[in-house]
Amino acid sequence: MPETQEKEKDNRTKEWRNQLHKIAAEIGNSILTAYFLVMMLVFPFYMKNGYQEIGDVKYFFFRKISLITIFLMLCVTAGLYCLRGKKPSVTAFYKRLSGTDWFVYGYLVLLLLSYTVSPFREEALLGAEGWYMGLVSQLLFVGVYFLFSRYFRWNYKMLYVMLLGSGIVFFLGILNRYSIYLFGLGGSKEMAIFISTLGNINWFCGYWSIFCSAGVTFYWISQSGWQRAVAGIYAMTGFMIGVLQGSSSAYLALAGIFLFLFFLSFRENRAMCRFLELCMLFLLSCQTAGALRALPGLTINYESAPGLMLTNTNITLYLGIAVGAVYLLFRGMDKQKSIRIARWKNLRWAVLLLLLICAAGFVVLLTANTRNPDGVFGLGEVPLFVFNDTWANYRGATWTDGVLAYRSMTPLRKLIGIGPDCFAGYLYSVPELADRIYAQFGNSRLTNAHNEWLTILVNQGILGLICYAGIWCSAFYNFMKKAHIRPALYLCAASILAYTVHNMVSFQQVLNAPFAFIMLGIGEGIRRNS
Repeated sequence: MPETQEKEKDNRTKEWRNQLHKIAAEIGNSILTAYFLVMMLVFPFYMKNGYQEIGDVKYFFFRKISLITIFLMLCVTAGLYCLRGKKPSVTAFYKRLSGTDWFVYGYLVLLLLSYTVSPFREEALLGAEGWYMGLVSQLLFVGVYFLFSRYFRWNYKMLYVMLLGSGIVFFLGILNRYSIYLFGLGGSKEMAIFISTLGNINWFCGYWSIFCSAGVTFYWISQSGWQRAVAGIYAMTGFMIGVLQGSSSAYLALAGIFLFLFFLSFRENRAMCRFLELCMLFLLSCQTAGALRALPGLTINYESAPGLMLTNTNITLYLGIAVGAVYLLFRGMDKQKSIRIARWKNLRWAVLLLLLICAAGFVVLLTANTRNPDGVFGLGEVPLFVFNDTWANYRGATWTDGVLAYRSMTPLRKLIGIGPDCFAGYLYSVPELADRIYAQFGNSRLTNAHNEWLTILVNQGILGLICYAGIWCSAFYNFMKKAHIRPALYLCAASILAYTVHNMVSFQQVLNAPFAFIMLGIGEGIRRNS
């Protein structure tokens, strides 16, 4: 009898603990859902005094809500730990860690080590003024990743929230490009480099690369007609502002996402149909943007945007007709069951080989024209084929500065870096580098190499770069392994791919890195639970 009563008491205790555990987990998910809603629907639109100090305003808003969220989640996590009822197994904990988790932990250790020994610790804590990608931000990114990967429950309602917030940002950007400013943010030619509610076009493009890629991929995986309609409208909006916004880095992200979907589309006929439809939507968006330019009262205010040539030519129209013809032919053959695109999957490797040959040929020509003052094949006068400080909108200068900075470091610094967001602090502390930068950019302060991985190399060293690159590469690989089971992983994979490709010519900032780590955490959470 006493034994039976003891068992019943233990069962009641376990049931009570389980109920409390579920309640605590639900509270944690609710906190993260609220944070997600704020980040998607409030943060992009939060401004004070227009575009003045918008980077500072956005950063301090992000830091405040992130710290509050992490504090609340730490309380929930502590509660969950206490409710376990038994001591957690260290072995089980380590077995549950993914490759991405290990790389994030490694990056965390390198961040702390790099900060600890940095000669610029005061600047390393928050980061360079106006950028704020120092230790605090990096720790917040790591925290966001672990919280979302463990406690956030994904559903497609969250996707629609994401599309709504970013879609409004994109739509406002389109209006701005046609000189329509709903909130009186300005409209002079000097202000045209700022767009929507995000500020500088490079910052806007970093944000755009993450969400446009997710929306486009959502169209590709959509099943129902209404999903396709919503995703199609979003994709067209994203494509149009991508063409109009003004930063050429958008085309790298577009190329990356189209190549990604092209490779995947050889799995089945339906997927290839969606890919061809996306190609038509992109070309249609270019034609629509061109048609709007002809309307009275709509004036493009950033004529130097490289993508504007796509809005003022019939080439996109002819390509659209050609793709449309291929699409109709393919659909007809599909209905007659006379084609299986999977049998043509070797075509994608032929395309990849062709792209690699073109890339190798470009590198050879770039090297030859750079070394030969007279140029080869008459390309010596073409800026794209001569590497110097002005190459690719001064990426030649910033990349060279980053490489020279790393080469000038001591062996220890080469391993662990100079400190989080201390790129500028180090460059201007070395007289030879400082003189070079002043000659290149005058009083404008160079705070990064305009290449995220090269900047990480200087700030966190080769070990930090290995961990950071490992985060994104391992996550992409892991997401793709299970994406056929959980299609939402395609969205996360596309986002981190576009973010990484875009940042090969750009940089971390408060309007792209937080969202990239949120998508990283969401994807890892989906993968862990699939």
